[in-house]
Parts: sequence; C-alpha cells; structure tokens
Amino acid sequence: MILKEENSVLLIQQISEANYYKQVLLQLQKDFEMCGIGIGIDEFVLPNDFIKRVHQEIKKLLQYNFDIYLQLLYRVDLPEEIMNFDIQNIDSVAQKATFYILQREWQKVKLRASYQ
Repeated sequence: MILKEENSVLLIQQISEANYYKQVLLQLQKDFEMCGIGIGIDEFVLPNDFIKRVHQEIKKLLQYNFDIYLQLLYRVDLPEEIMNFDIQNIDSVAQKATFYILQREWQKVKLRASYQ
C-alpha cells in the first residue's frame, strides 16, 4: 500500500508491519554508501531515530552538497519531480525527500522479495 500523504512515520509503521524494516534500512544504507555518504545507522536503530537520521542527512546534503543530493535521488531512482521542490524551505524539502526515498526503497525491497 502506498501512502498518499507524505508521512514518514506512517510509512515506517507499514514497512515494519510488513516485516521489511531491516531490509529497507539495509537498502537505504547501501544506496547512501554508493553515493559516498556514510549515514551511520545500525540495524537496531528505532524507527523514529531512523527517520530523524535520514532527514538530518538529507537536510545536510541540501544545504552543503546539493550535487550529492541529486546523485542520491538518481541512485534511489526517484522521478525528476522530486528534485523540483521549493528550496526556500529546506526542512520541508528534506521531510518530503525523506518520505519519497523511504517509499522508493520499500518498493525496491518488495519487488526484490517477490522474485525470490
């Protein structure tokens, strides 16, 4: 089920209920590392802390390394529209980007699981 509202907490709850939390976390770590970003999350991190850490990292990328942010979005395989946020409100952009990144990572994990 895909959420229509951009709520990362509800999304993580759904991911956890579907027993994909650890796989999504590992997939996200992999994609961040492929872009040279060490996010520093272990597999035992609580869901709310996971969301906060991803949000912080996205916000930092938006402020200080926009090229790596774009590289991450391409790596995660998000559509171009995600990149066209109003950059005036960095916190809001980071929040939306966090949601879409988590949502896309979950889609990738579910798709991979359906072929195993």
